[in-house]
Amino acid sequence: MSRIRLFESQGLSEAERLTGLRLEMVTPLIRHGRWRRSVPHVESLPVVIWMQRGQGRITILGRTRGFQPLTAICIPPGTPFAIEPGAMTEGTLLRLPALFEAPLPDAPRILRLSDVSTQAELSGLIDRLGRHGDLSNPAEGRGALGRIILVSALIERVASAQPPTPLPRAAALAARFTRRVEDRLGSGATLEDIGADLGVTPTHLTRTLRGTAGMTAAAYMQARLMHEARRRLADKDDTAATIATELGYSSAAYFSRAFRRETGHTPSAFRAEARRVAQT
Repeated sequence: MSRIRLFESQGLSEAERLTGLRLEMVTPLIRHGRWRRSVPHVESLPVVIWMQRGQGRITILGRTRGFQPLTAICIPPGTPFAIEPGAMTEGTLLRLPALFEAPLPDAPRILRLSDVSTQAELSGLIDRLGRHGDLSNPAEGRGALGRIILVSALIERVASAQPPTPLPRAAALAARFTRRVEDRLGSGATLEDIGADLGVTPTHLTRTLRGTAGMTAAAYMQARLMHEARRRLADKDDTAATIATELGYSSAAYFSRAFRRETGHTPSAFRAEARRVAQT
C-alpha cells in the first residue's frame, strides 16, 4: 500500500491538490470514443472503477476476466487495461488526483463488495464526487479531498479482507509481456524483440495471449500502438509524421496505411471527427 500525499504541500490550494481528478461513466451506450476504454491503454494516475450494475469483461495486464455487479476494480498507474461493458453495465471510472498515493493496492485488484452498507457507502462517495461544485472554493475542495480519502480507506478495508491469489503461470507471463510492451512502446520493437527480452519464443507468447486475452500477442501490440496513435491524434496537435516517428513507424505513409487499415479512417479524418465530437 502507498501513502497519502494529499496534505504534504501546504502551499497548494485544494484545487491544485485535486489536479487530475476525473469521473466518467462506464456504459455500452457511449456512441463516440469507445476506443478510449475498449482497447488496451494506460492511465498515468490511479484508477478505481465501481461497477454498480450489469456484467462485463475487463482485460488487465493481458488477462481477461469477467466482472459482476457491485465490483470495485483498482488499477495502479501505468497498468494496461481495457473494459468491455455488457449490455446492462452501469459503472463509474474514477481517476484519482496526481498527489493521491493511496492507500490503494499496489497491484490490480477486482473486489466484490458483498456488504450492503459498504456498497451504499462507496456509491454515495462517488456520487458526491461526481456532483462537486467549484473546486477552487476551499470548502468544496476540502470536501472532495475528504471523500477521496474515504474511498481509499474503504478500498483498503475491502482489499484486506480479500487476500490476492497468486497469478497462474500464463497470466504472469502475459503480465510481463504487456509491461514490456509498455516499456518499448514507440521503439519499433517487434514481437521477436519482446520475446527475446523475456526469454521466450514469439510462438509461446502468441499461445499465451490467446489463452489469457483471446488475441494473439501481435494483435495486442498492434491494438496498443493504435490506441496511442488515436489518443495523440485526438488530444494533441502533433502532425501525423511526428506521431509516426515517435511510435516507431518507418514513414508517415506506412503509418497512415496501418492506421486506415485498423480504424477505417485516415489520420486526418480521424482527428477531424474526434475534434468535432469533443465540441458537441
